[in-house]
Amino acid sequence: MSVNNALNSLVVKTEIDEVFTQEFNLQDTDPMVATVMTPEVFKQTEMTNAAHIEAVLSGGGGYWSAKGEEQQVNLVSPRVTNKVTYTADTLAQGIELSKEFWNDNMHGTWQKMVRAFAREGRETRNRIGFGLYRNAFTTTLTADGVSFIDTAHPLIDGGTQSNQIANNPPLSSSSIDSGIVLMGEMKSQSGVIFGDSPKCLLVPMKLAKKAMEETQSTLTSENATNAINVYSSTYGLKVYKSPHLGAAAGGSDTAWFLLADNHAVTRYFRQEIQTVLVPWEYRDNNNYLYKGDYREVYGVVDYIGAVGSLGDGTPT
Repeated sequence: MSVNNALNSLVVKTEIDEVFTQEFNLQDTDPMVATVMTPEVFKQTEMTNAAHIEAVLSGGGGYWSAKGEEQQVNLVSPRVTNKVTYTADTLAQGIELSKEFWNDNMHGTWQKMVRAFAREGRETRNRIGFGLYRNAFTTTLTADGVSFIDTAHPLIDGGTQSNQIANNPPLSSSSIDSGIVLMGEMKSQSGVIFGDSPKCLLVPMKLAKKAMEETQSTLTSENATNAINVYSSTYGLKVYKSPHLGAAAGGSDTAWFLLADNHAVTRYFRQEIQTVLVPWEYRDNNNYLYKGDYREVYGVVDYIGAVGSLGDGTPT
């Protein structure tokens, strides 16, 4: 007895889902390629509603005070300000597969179509998510109202703090050191120096080779003294690259970023990928309709734990 697709739409959906899910969740064979699912590059926060409110805390009250015997403990009142609301976007797409196309499946064509459909959905969220970094020096704003990487983030308790490396140096051993110093001396909203250290170096594709040479070689690159590469031996910096950062994606081939464990770039997800198949017998044209959607948004509420450089020598 032949299989009747009209009575086995769940079988059809299962077969399509197997192809789609495998491609949508595919991990790149190059471990340096970052996605919005890379925890060193995007924090992962689940949303419980369509909108998620974030706010910046002024700190824990600043540096602690000395207390004499029987003296009252110094009391402080940290403030919450700079609120921002992130609303989940719904990303959706559908494709049609004719009943005849499914039944014939010449040369595995429907599998190829579904794989391309899944990959395009996966790269859609990567393109949107990495827009935070592409526009880090311009339109990506933190809750304080200035660009994510900026020379003057206003502090809640007064003054400003820069997380943009002075004069935007190109990526090199010395400029990485400048970024490490800037991050280590960076003040929190309450003026406390946290002494953060970078764990990740994020670059566009065209800087990947340079980034590896500067951070992962045993000895310092392009140096006749055979000095030990401290970025490899001490900091253990991970290098990540993304095709969604460079000029081909509307970004920059020279900009680069150092990220600490406590950076604030976040993927807020309301709903992971879901798919549905509308069987051909419910449609006038006898086509299957296969569609998927997911709901998420990306944001960066604070400057802390991140420094960056345009890499083009622009004076600051």
